[in-house]
Amino acid sequence: MHPLSWMRLAVGLLATVWLSCTDTLVEPLAQEQTQLDDRLTLTGRVCTAPANPSGFPVKVVLVIDQSGSMCVSDPPGSQEQTGFCEQVGGILLPPGVTEPARVRALKRLVNQFRQQPNVQISIVPFETNVKNVWPPVTTGNRFARPDASLDTYIRGLQSQLGKGTDYQGAVGYAYSLIASDINAVSANNPEVLPRTRYVVVFLTDGTPYPRCSANDTLSAYATPDAPDLTWADSSSAGDFCNLLDPDSPDSINEFQPGTDRNQNYQLFSYVRRLMELKDQYNVGDIRMHTVLLFNQQAVRLCGPICQDIYGTYPGTPPAEYPQAAKKVASWLLARFAEIGNGVYQEFNDTGEINNMGLGALDYSSFASRNVVKTLMVRSLSALPGEKGRELDTDGDGLGDLLDNTFTLQTNAYIPDSDGDCLDDGFESRRQDQGFRPGNDLDARGCDPNSPLTRGCACRDTDGDGLSQFAEAYLKTRDGIVDSDGDGVPDGIESRYGLDPLTANVSGLDTDGDGIPDGDELRADSDPTRRDRAFNERYGYQYGVKIAEKRDNGSTCYDFTVSNLQLVTPPNRSGVQQGYNLFKVWFAEAPESGVATDYGVWRTACAWAQYAPPGLRVPLGPSLTLEDGNFRRPQDLDEMSEYMQRCVGDRPGEAP
Repeated sequence: MHPLSWMRLAVGLLATVWLSCTDTLVEPLAQEQTQLDDRLTLTGRVCTAPANPSGFPVKVVLVIDQSGSMCVSDPPGSQEQTGFCEQVGGILLPPGVTEPARVRALKRLVNQFRQQPNVQISIVPFETNVKNVWPPVTTGNRFARPDASLDTYIRGLQSQLGKGTDYQGAVGYAYSLIASDINAVSANNPEVLPRTRYVVVFLTDGTPYPRCSANDTLSAYATPDAPDLTWADSSSAGDFCNLLDPDSPDSINEFQPGTDRNQNYQLFSYVRRLMELKDQYNVGDIRMHTVLLFNQQAVRLCGPICQDIYGTYPGTPPAEYPQAAKKVASWLLARFAEIGNGVYQEFNDTGEINNMGLGALDYSSFASRNVVKTLMVRSLSALPGEKGRELDTDGDGLGDLLDNTFTLQTNAYIPDSDGDCLDDGFESRRQDQGFRPGNDLDARGCDPNSPLTRGCACRDTDGDGLSQFAEAYLKTRDGIVDSDGDGVPDGIESRYGLDPLTANVSGLDTDGDGIPDGDELRADSDPTRRDRAFNERYGYQYGVKIAEKRDNGSTCYDFTVSNLQLVTPPNRSGVQQGYNLFKVWFAEAPESGVATDYGVWRTACAWAQYAPPGLRVPLGPSLTLEDGNFRRPQDLDEMSEYMQRCVGDRPGEAP
């Protein structure tokens, strides 16, 4: 049985004992007749903010193959020595061409990004290893806006060709780059992640080299017709796969000789891990596009010297090596794009490559019109009870029947009776975890005299109803109202013992009464107690409709929330003045990502008075809120603020 149920039972038993010890004839009190309506309706209008495109980052990683074969596929190119590229350069270079097509395509793409202020890029050239990235590692930046230095950097790519084509190192670097950026944003501005798109463009002209296998005795290895098997060591790759000199220019960083390298499972694992970051961190989108440059005309023109430039394949005639390599590369890059939810493109001859463009890939942001994500009302004076709403005078989530010195040694007029920055309701619901709501400074909260929390003070930095100590215990984010993005503030989920880190209130029915938790929370009923009858009779009812779509991108909504039951809370002197406090939560999110966005939250509040038989304020059925009544949650979370900023007639003194 829940601790609160035991408490209610104890109170009932004590009352029975007291009655049995008297000889007074106890008669039920006559119900006072009143014509006062105990239901209130809140109406109003609230408007979203215009969309701000700069708040929707697009971060592009351009992974560019810089292996020596590029001077055949996409000339000109140089290995900065008298080598293969210098031998074939005069044969393959088309008349009038001074820059490789990939350099021209990158320049056009960068110019396109210069017109998009929300786009940042990172360029990752790779051959045997990843080298000379932009922005430079020394800047400490993972991504940067294109600046004047970038054009010079891109032109220099054609003279930095190397030997290998280490896919694994390149894809692993892209994964680490994005993962570290996500971690940094998550720590500092987590609300931006659902609005962020990461795009990886992987451009190459062939297959991974070297391929290394830890097992040299398999009965069958991969071939161009069966590329999904384990690949044997690449022919002529012994210097790579078994190299023991870490200082050699052919040494692959972090590669242990005699182990697997560039096997399919390793490559696909990095792409899958990259895509898993999206759900792990609630990122708006991650995609991986792939581009293959395979210049068949150049290979034929180059002759025998180029027939093994893309690799050799046992059992395949040497003249067919290039076509076999293209078959393998197409299969592999298409799988990358499939796993990466991206697009695979290939350019197959000099004409196609010269006209290659990268600008048609999707680099769009999530910027869109902001729409309503959540509108919900909570009573800060009552809780859902067995037969209607029960008093919760201080709004701490613990009803007055239990919130008293006799039952829990708490104070019904103070939300945090023991002053440890953990509200009475929070501690009462977690008594099985060692919390005590009354006169017990918990070490997990604030104790100004403890060496662990000396001089501490209570703060609710995001206004979600949880102090920084409660957020630390629950592992929620103290800068985000709704840590799991499910449209319910953390404090409201926590009040009923729900998990504020699991976005499932719409699909979960904790109490099994047939009403999803999300619907119960909007109705201000208890999602942990079977209370369908309560929900039908006392649940809040909502009506929201679009009133206006403004030219600046703002959308205004007219709303009605009805069936708000009024109760009669006492003041500190015990006089039943009947002041009810209601809080309205509103969250907006971009239309492109309502389901996952954390939302931008605002709150408003309203006072109403109900003291039968003769007092009800307002006299009419409703109170009206305007857009200007809504404020940031952290600016409306204390009684002093409620006394100044709520609509309706406020109490003459703080309760």
